[in-house]
Amino acid sequence: MFVPERRVLSVPATAEGARVRSRTEETLYGSKFGPMLLPCLVGPLLGLGRAALDTVREAAGAKPLSFTTHARQADSVAVQIQVAETALKLETARLHTYDAVDRAAPSGPLDYAARAHVRAQAGHAAQQVLGAIEILLNAHGSSAFGDGHPLQRIWRDAGVAARHAGLVPAVGLEVYGKSLLDVDERVSLMV
Repeated sequence: MFVPERRVLSVPATAEGARVRSRTEETLYGSKFGPMLLPCLVGPLLGLGRAALDTVREAAGAKPLSFTTHARQADSVAVQIQVAETALKLETARLHTYDAVDRAAPSGPLDYAARAHVRAQAGHAAQQVLGAIEILLNAHGSSAFGDGHPLQRIWRDAGVAARHAGLVPAVGLEVYGKSLLDVDERVSLMV
């Protein structure tokens, strides 16, 4: 199928600052590709983490904690601690994401250091969500992996989403670390 040139977006060119469209009066159209895209990738992960927390909280009020004296998971201090830890991890992810969005939407163009910071924050936020979901799976128990259970779907979807090339945490940290140390070496187009 023929695709007209006006419908084609060059990722390398956009990553280096080429305008997506000619409308210069809107900040979004002048944004660099990475800082615009990366927070958008984290958004669904935040929702998946919240859904996992809601699922476990709802079940904990009626689900027993197997091989213990707790008739309800909610009565277990261990489960209470796990739920609290995941809530804080999800809050950390949200705060980093919101800060990245604020950083990525200034009135003028972002310098490389600011873009590197956004890249690192996005990867860190994604890892916080994955960590929270892992803890919630442990708290809920093995039944979470049943074919019809929402947690197994959340776990798979989040695992795939967090592995988008733009969210690989090691690369984001390398990019940000190089920026902090004034090492002028580009290792990713997604900045």
